[in-house]
Amino acid sequence: MTDPANPMATIIALCAEGARRFGDDPRAIASFVENEIARLSETEQRQLKEQLTLLTDGGGTQKPIM
Repeated sequence: MTDPANPMATIIALCAEGARRFGDDPRAIASFVENEIARLSETEQRQLKEQLTLLTDGGGTQKPIM
């Protein structure tokens, strides 16, 4: 389900699965996504966060988003 080269696809897939499981409960969906990310290896988590950071700030300053 996770592809470090395509972090948005990973997040979208996790959100979709969370919505499928929990309906329209945003807290439950967010908790599900966070728990699934926590299950990734440290390397996969780091790669995902790095790629998402690049997407959110255009590759400029590195700022944490998670």
